[in-house]
Amino acid sequence: MSVPRITQRLMANRVLADLRTQTERLLRVQDQLATGQRITKPSDDPIDTRRAIDTRALIQKYQQYVDNVAMVSPQLDETTSMIGLAMSAVQRVHELTLQGANGTNSQEQMSYLAEEVNQVLEGVFQNANHVTNGRYIFAGTRSKAPAFSATRNVQGEITGVSYDGDSGTIEIALADNIQLRINEPGDRVFQGTVDIFQTFINIRDELRAGNRASLSNVRIGELDQLRSQLSQAQARVGALQNRVATIQNENEDLILQNQILQSQVLDADYADTIVNLNMQQNAYQAALNAAGRVLQPSLLDYVR
Repeated sequence: MSVPRITQRLMANRVLADLRTQTERLLRVQDQLATGQRITKPSDDPIDTRRAIDTRALIQKYQQYVDNVAMVSPQLDETTSMIGLAMSAVQRVHELTLQGANGTNSQEQMSYLAEEVNQVLEGVFQNANHVTNGRYIFAGTRSKAPAFSATRNVQGEITGVSYDGDSGTIEIALADNIQLRINEPGDRVFQGTVDIFQTFINIRDELRAGNRASLSNVRIGELDQLRSQLSQAQARVGALQNRVATIQNENEDLILQNQILQSQVLDADYADTIVNLNMQQNAYQAALNAAGRVLQPSLLDYVR
């Protein structure tokens, strides 16, 4: 069996290779200390690198769900507010209708009541065309245009209201396999079983006409139905808000859990890294000393 010839060049190459290895190890530990991460490139730990990539992808996915909730929450909040204002309007018109129907008011007083009903009608019409983030919240999927349009007489008073939106629903992903409807179409809220606009128009006109019988026998019942109709709409939105809040908390918990997992995979232990750095520095110094003793004669010979 032949023994390979050990030359000065072979020894020099071996020593330089060892120094390069020690230098790379020292630089890797220095990078870990500087960045605070155990893995600074995929080759440091391919398996944990894959885990870190998967975890980061999960964090981004759940963060998108959280962002979706942040986007829809104002619409849900303002939908609730607008329905609440409509309920207050119905309550006020109910009081005015009772006053007009009791037979103790003069026709002049009835006209004053009618004027207030007209102002309430205008307010409800404006609220039904409420805009949030550039979208008409009660217009269904046609949210770039007003949900309702009004026909007016020569005095500028509303005589009829039509729905220009649609009954389409807008859904958004808030979690894995969970898409929730985030809108209440206006025809369902304001013109469902009872048309709030037409009821207010009729009450206004009947107050002016002194038609107490219709106010008492018909309109009071319609107002009661309107309160129920609006209460149901508000309950639907409230239930959706509770569901969204629960999902939001779950998504935030999942983000936190995955951030902890990612930290466990990527982050370097500071104390261990310091110890490892000292060890690598000592090893590098020992390698330099050994290289100096081995290479010194050959280098002098090479100079000659």
